[in-house]
Amino acid sequence: MNTKLRKLILASAMVLAAGTSGVASAVDPFVLPNPDNNTNVTLGLYPDATGELREAYLMNGIPIAFKYDDFWSYSGPLLESIQTNSPTLIPESTFGSYNFSTGTGVIDINLTSTAQGATNVVSLPPPGPSGDLTFQDPAELDNGDPIGGWTCNWGGSTQACTFYNDDGTVASSYSSPSGDINGVTTVGNLLTYLQSLDPSFTIPLIYADYNQTGSGDSLWFSAQVQIIDPLTGLPVASWQLDSTTNGTWDETDPTYNYGKISFLGDAAACAADPWDPVTGEGCAGVTTDGADYVNLEHNKGSGSADFMVFADTMDLSLFDPSFLWVISGDLGCIPGITSPFLGTEDGGCNTNGAEEFGILGGVGPTVVVPEPGSLALLALGLISLGAIARRRNHS
Repeated sequence: MNTKLRKLILASAMVLAAGTSGVASAVDPFVLPNPDNNTNVTLGLYPDATGELREAYLMNGIPIAFKYDDFWSYSGPLLESIQTNSPTLIPESTFGSYNFSTGTGVIDINLTSTAQGATNVVSLPPPGPSGDLTFQDPAELDNGDPIGGWTCNWGGSTQACTFYNDDGTVASSYSSPSGDINGVTTVGNLLTYLQSLDPSFTIPLIYADYNQTGSGDSLWFSAQVQIIDPLTGLPVASWQLDSTTNGTWDETDPTYNYGKISFLGDAAACAADPWDPVTGEGCAGVTTDGADYVNLEHNKGSGSADFMVFADTMDLSLFDPSFLWVISGDLGCIPGITSPFLGTEDGGCNTNGAEEFGILGGVGPTVVVPEPGSLALLALGLISLGAIARRRNHS
């Protein structure tokens, strides 16, 4: 066995069939590829969906992840497509599968949901800490509301959402969350949950499943996570996801994601159908090995993770467990944004689909593991890589 050591950032996914019951089930974790754990990944600069050069992880000439302020944002469809079409680049035996389901009834902790009365009560059976962990109920988003954008916050003493019309200026109708939001979300509970999956996990991994009714529409999105002292009501730390790298939440400079994206092996073919940020479709670049990745959807409500994001400095073990973990997000048409895209129908705006956000699993601080290796060997005790996923306990 090769004993050369590499560093890994680990992430686990909770995957199960909706409607099942039971206590706990072990599922294969997946590993997010980066330059330290995969020699096919390089750190470089690449134009994002707006054309702005941005720090990125590149594989086969494709940006599998962009750095947005404090967060790394991975594309689920790109990872899955590379693993399917060029499996030697991300061997499933080493990195796990990126083909898994998400959503209410599947993921333990949902930040948003269209299911009326959904809760976030997670049962932790032994071994390890047992009992129930309670998190704030998901914000209820009604996919029938005629909206172009929304702002929501989750986890704090209040849960508030506002919807906006299709030019982002006028508040629209909104079905408010249920009166009982089931309390707050504490750092201690969230850390306990993450470490029940794997003792090394201290950083939440957040996912987004976008659901646009248009074929390739792209979306504006920005977010902020704060750790708040409940005694003072003041934040003690924060992390931002936006397009300006300055450690401050710039709501008027949100990220703009790829919608239906292609990466082609032929430069002439790519130039003939270039990426169009207004329609959210087209070819964004040429692959290194000549492979074609055609019409990869990020916005179709696939019931899987379109994007997976984490801030590598969000180590919850560094904070008082009584502090609150609060996330705020703006999606779609947002007041105050000036952009050439907003003058075009649906440019950057929500098209009434119901987006889902949740906590997919955890990320550990830098961990040393053998390379090459397999998840099977690691799970046998070579190192604590395997994550135990908690199934929802359906009554």
